[in-house]
Amino acid sequence: MDIYESLINGNKRYGSNKDHICESNFKCKSFEINEKVIIAPTWEVDIFSNHADNIKHISGPTGHGYNIYELKIGDNKITYIITGVGACNLIDAVLSLGCTPCNKILFMGSVGALDKDMKIGDLVIPQYSVSGVGADRYLTTETADKNDCYGKKYYPDKEFSDKLWKSANKISKNTDIKIHSGYTFSVDTIFSQYAHIEEFIQMGCNTIEMETATLFHTSNIVNIKSSAIMNISDNTVLNKSLYSGRTNEEQQRRYKVKKDIIPRIALDVLLK
Repeated sequence: MDIYESLINGNKRYGSNKDHICESNFKCKSFEINEKVIIAPTWEVDIFSNHADNIKHISGPTGHGYNIYELKIGDNKITYIITGVGACNLIDAVLSLGCTPCNKILFMGSVGALDKDMKIGDLVIPQYSVSGVGADRYLTTETADKNDCYGKKYYPDKEFSDKLWKSANKISKNTDIKIHSGYTFSVDTIFSQYAHIEEFIQMGCNTIEMETATLFHTSNIVNIKSSAIMNISDNTVLNKSLYSGRTNEEQQRRYKVKKDIIPRIALDVLLK
């Protein structure tokens, strides 16, 4: 028995089926979720206002705090889900998407840099993400106490990521935006991460965020292709953390990329 089947059977033992899961977590029918899905922990859907023909609110906020939207571009439809921050929110969204027609997930969000050569506003596409979170422990057919995932690397879908790189290079051409390969560490806590930055760097990581290790791990289990494109929000090693040190100019550069560049990349790669 594979892991996802085991997790589904766990729900069935207590009276729930796939339709129940989708309707409870997303507050919509499974057929209302499209094959292609964008997941964003906090970014509001209005960043697509200038890029989509129509944006429809499907449901939410749900009990999980999810908000689900549908982007319409010509005859194409893409589901957009705001999950909230952290692996614990992300994992249930991806597991629930396994109960829907979804077959591809593009993650969009912010990432912190751990490399002096990375500028706020630049783009990062992860090559892999290292788990520093607890949610993944439950993705097992064994007992959870024996499934310590800390330090394990999880990878995006290679074909999807290769296409994402091509789209990102095409859209960002003739701009000053650089695209960096991410060797990312996923954490459960912002406050506590700063006491451990050197550890993450020694592990070979050059970026830090909270969801992508769980995204790659979980989407592989539910057989959904996934990749991620992220916007550098801060750079700890330059003393430009989430708490202090960033200039207005840097923040404006980041916002422009978030609103003007990343949505174009997302639609380019998802509508091919």
